[in-house]
Amino acid sequence: MTILLHDVQYLLQIPVEGRLMSRTSEQLDHPEVGLCALLGMNSEQLSGRSEVPGFGSKGKWYDKGGFLADMASRYLQVNGTHVTEAQSYLLLMLGSTLFVDKSRDRVRPVVNLFLDELEEIDQYSWASGTLAWLYRCLGQASRAGARGVAGCLTLLQCWIYEYFPGFRPSHFEPPVVGPDEAWASRWIGQPATGSVADPSVRLAFYRRALDSLTPADVFWTPFHQRPHLEVRRSLYTGVIRLADIGEFYDPARCLRQFGYRQMIPPPPSRPQRADRPEAPGGYVIRIPESFDAAWDALLSHMVHIDMYSQPWRTYPYETTADYLDWFVAHSHCRVLRDDGDADRLVDSAAVRFDH
Repeated sequence: MTILLHDVQYLLQIPVEGRLMSRTSEQLDHPEVGLCALLGMNSEQLSGRSEVPGFGSKGKWYDKGGFLADMASRYLQVNGTHVTEAQSYLLLMLGSTLFVDKSRDRVRPVVNLFLDELEEIDQYSWASGTLAWLYRCLGQASRAGARGVAGCLTLLQCWIYEYFPGFRPSHFEPPVVGPDEAWASRWIGQPATGSVADPSVRLAFYRRALDSLTPADVFWTPFHQRPHLEVRRSLYTGVIRLADIGEFYDPARCLRQFGYRQMIPPPPSRPQRADRPEAPGGYVIRIPESFDAAWDALLSHMVHIDMYSQPWRTYPYETTADYLDWFVAHSHCRVLRDDGDADRLVDSAAVRFDH
């Protein structure tokens, strides 16, 4: 299972269709150029090495690969035009919702590359860019040395609630949403599920809760029995991007989320370079720009699901006879190590967990 493009559209109501959010190497090498144009500054002023007229003091607007969008928005309210003020507001909004990082007060400057022409904003596939960034952040968070997770966590949390009812807020029946409403709005203002008081066993507790899940505990198609009929692009197979971030998207590994029996998928695509060390800071995935052409040739780069598999016959997590053996051989089926002490600690914490 994974978060798919139709999940992003249903949960957040942002478009899947549109241009791939890619940029050329030349644009990516110097993202500060667009920030200078936005603020009407030169590189010396942007980096804080010289004062900005009308601002009164030096300040690092662009530091450690991040842009202080909140400060820029306040500055442009006084010193900018209506266009630059709108751009800075959108940059701040997108950086604090869809493209969140762990810096707290900075926005990745590449986001601004998609705001330089306001009349073209609705032409991009913001759903695929959001998903590419979340995929990358989840990959970094999976490293042993990671200390947090970034990305659109509203999307991640609401996806969990929709697919895994056992992790939903206690004693709450989510309302039905209208056809043009974001499904994530069903969970506004709701408290999180009960938590384990002892932080030393909290992680182990949730890992065992995941290990205890059965296929029947998963709601495989929460939005539509055949979601690809409404969001055809969800069957796309290829690369999704957010500027310099590229991730492979492969729905053939998740056919049950489309209402079909899961088969053994084809071998995954290989990146040009992949470094995934324990420290998330060295996490690098490089995919050649030539892969981007697949996005505009959907018929040639999609899972033709009716030819590839068959709908469920008896139950929604049905697989072909050979799939489970393949899955066990190629996956980590448990997340909690086989440790009696860990189980004992988790058992002691369970009595304090409020389902």
